[in-house]
Amino acid sequence: MFSRKYFFSFICIGLLSSLSVVRADDISNLKATITDTLTKLVQVYEDRIHVLEMENTQLKQELAAIRGTNTITNTWTNANTNNSLSGAIIITSTTPKSDIYAAVIKQANINLGDIIAENNLPEYIAIGLFEFIEPNAVFLSLDDGKNPPGVTAFKTKVSYTFDNNLTFTRVGLFDLDYASQKYRTIFGTNPYIKSVRTRIKNPNYKGKLLTPTSVTSDSVNTTNSTASIQSTGTTEVTLNEIKTAYDQTKLLDALKLSDRYIINHPNDLEVLRIRYRSYYIIGKYENSLEEIKKMENIQGSAFERTIACDAAVIGKIAKKTDVSTYYGNICKKK
Repeated sequence: MFSRKYFFSFICIGLLSSLSVVRADDISNLKATITDTLTKLVQVYEDRIHVLEMENTQLKQELAAIRGTNTITNTWTNANTNNSLSGAIIITSTTPKSDIYAAVIKQANINLGDIIAENNLPEYIAIGLFEFIEPNAVFLSLDDGKNPPGVTAFKTKVSYTFDNNLTFTRVGLFDLDYASQKYRTIFGTNPYIKSVRTRIKNPNYKGKLLTPTSVTSDSVNTTNSTASIQSTGTTEVTLNEIKTAYDQTKLLDALKLSDRYIINHPNDLEVLRIRYRSYYIIGKYENSLEEIKKMENIQGSAFERTIACDAAVIGKIAKKTDVSTYYGNICKKK
């Protein structure tokens, strides 16, 4: 943006060149007139530049939307954005991992423009995969759409740490060397080489690198994710098992366990809540809305407003305008 100093210098040249000789006792009045005129002109110019910048940002967003990415520019922090389904999240010792993951994913998608600018990346790049490392680190796997045939690894990875207020700090930037099939360090370091990662596909990603044999929109890869299901055998699934799987972000486990549980407990609101949030996190929005509808039918007039607010957001993401509007109206009720 042009600086205020630049405007004052530019305008002063024009004004002073048109002034004739004045008497000494008129100087104070002249100064006041010039100051007032300068202030008004600067405001006009700054307002115009602000409009142009907004138009430029809108054009970038429209272009990104066509390419299946999101370049909304915002501070890469929790301060100015709504990070959870029902409100801004502040991480505490009791915050479920799934809620933290969902908040980070939403935050990254909202601030993709800043991530691109900070790392000097192409504007058309897209976040394909989130790789979470406990307790507070995440890799963003980025696709520029230019992979050679047969290469399914993401071209770029950026690692961040985040604090309890969801303020992010860049740790490292890594670029894939197609010849060696290894990542080169462009910035920082990688202290997480041997760390276990929880991988979640970005629900906004429309690229081709994530095939059904790697990570799909309904998969969350975690350590020993199938073991907990097998251990249940033919015994009755308990609510505690479902809660444990959910809290450990083994979302597919939580859903499979709850599939069995709701056969005998179809009206258990706590399990339905886990199901709709799990479906939301893994990007299966229609399934999430189906679970919410079950809760609405069970609760009737006592249907929880916070769940309606969640449903309005999910409906909007799923591009179901009528559903989003319906639940949005319920959300607004006090």
